[in-house]
Amino acid sequence: MLRFRNLQTPPDDGGILLEPPPEHWRALLEQNARLLSKIGGTLAGMAISDARQEVRSQLLGVTGDVRIIAAGHQPEFVHPGVWAKHVAVRASADAAGAAGIDFVVDNDAPRSTALRVPAPGDDELPAVREIPFTTAPAGAAYEGRAPLTAARIAQIRQELTVALNQQLNDWLVPAYVDGLAEWVGPGDAVDQHLAGRLRIDRELGADLPEHRVSAVVGGPFVADLLLNADRFAAAYNESLREYRKDQEIRSPDRPLPDLGRASGRIETALWVYQPLQRRRRLWIEPKGDAIRCYAEENAIGEVSTADLTRDLPAAAESLRPWVIRPRALTLTLWARLLACDLFVHGIGGAKYDRITDGIFRRYYGCEPPAYVCVSATLRSPWPMLPATIEDLLAARRRVRDWRFNPQRYCPDLPESRLRERARLIQRSDELREARGRRSERREVFNAIRAVNATLAESHPDVARDLADRRDLLARQVESNRIAAGREYFYALQPRKRLEMLADRTARAL
Repeated sequence: MLRFRNLQTPPDDGGILLEPPPEHWRALLEQNARLLSKIGGTLAGMAISDARQEVRSQLLGVTGDVRIIAAGHQPEFVHPGVWAKHVAVRASADAAGAAGIDFVVDNDAPRSTALRVPAPGDDELPAVREIPFTTAPAGAAYEGRAPLTAARIAQIRQELTVALNQQLNDWLVPAYVDGLAEWVGPGDAVDQHLAGRLRIDRELGADLPEHRVSAVVGGPFVADLLLNADRFAAAYNESLREYRKDQEIRSPDRPLPDLGRASGRIETALWVYQPLQRRRRLWIEPKGDAIRCYAEENAIGEVSTADLTRDLPAAAESLRPWVIRPRALTLTLWARLLACDLFVHGIGGAKYDRITDGIFRRYYGCEPPAYVCVSATLRSPWPMLPATIEDLLAARRRVRDWRFNPQRYCPDLPESRLRERARLIQRSDELREARGRRSERREVFNAIRAVNATLAESHPDVARDLADRRDLLARQVESNRIAAGREYFYALQPRKRLEMLADRTARAL
């Protein structure tokens, strides 16, 4: 149903991608629910149907046959295209009488801990400034990072005020900062960030119940991955190979490396890490009625297979302070198998989750439930300037051409110098045609350069004007690149712009 050729970022400002078309979503929701209800088999001794009911009851707080539409993303400064998934989940769930939820991928490691802000520079053209938020070792997960102090929030507010100047009152980022300031723990930086976002999302119809991956993914699903690591790795790797073949990818590490095997150990599709430490790949080694666990090459403890079947949380407790968390494909596998009836991906996730489809077929022996894709484009509110990259390239050529052909730019150059230049050029042409001595050709070439330099030096204002024009165009082209950007935090938009995008998305559903 999902047409992968259509998974392209909407090119126009305010454009929305809903794939497949939303009139098919209700049917897919019901089709998936029927498919998932018929999946047999067990997870660490528990029937998949029972595990599914247990997970859904945990998420909703109630038992019963309630359809669930879900999305998920890292707790980062998401751009409007990602935010549109929340609007779509909320609107489609409301229309179908289903529950909408969001999974907060707090087990991922941030690419950056700074807020990138397009702000006016000294020349009033926008430049990107970075405002730091949290600190932690590189490669550490979001989970467990300390919340911002009141003093730091006040400092961030001041930095935004200075950076954005008069634009600050028009944009929604002050509401986000208010949410940070009003949040009351206990919790960590993720909880605080979600409180800031809620201040915006509630008013725009994009608020969803938030479930942190660190709190909800586990139980028999993870226990099953540990108990059947060898069989799961085979299904995982074969699905990757199928994807690479279909997409004509030659690199064995793209889009992800295979799960490895070495010296009796098997790599799992799970992370293991200590709080605020770099994430490591979890390897296991079966040892009779126990499983020895490794954070990559370092042994971290053992868990008994009986404990895994009876009570994974208790078994995992023996590994403390290490915690086990899902990796990317494992997370969407869990969500689509146990947690929801329809999963809403962004473009990247939708493309890569074809690998997960293969795991469904190979590991669980069933057809995968369908998923849908949502994205949108909402560019920076900065105005575009008429300068183009072609204008800039032409200006650069003129600066270079001035050094070799000053006569093209100055009508009042000395005639004697121009005649001397013409004579030398003619002599250079004669020597080239006659294949004259290299030394003489070099001498004439240097003489031409000297004359050009003298002519150029006689009009320094022309060189300065050409260089200034080039530099201005470079700034304007860079300004347009910043203004055309779609990946800034959605709170760095005026309310009316987000209201427009939310309305378009909801109306389409």
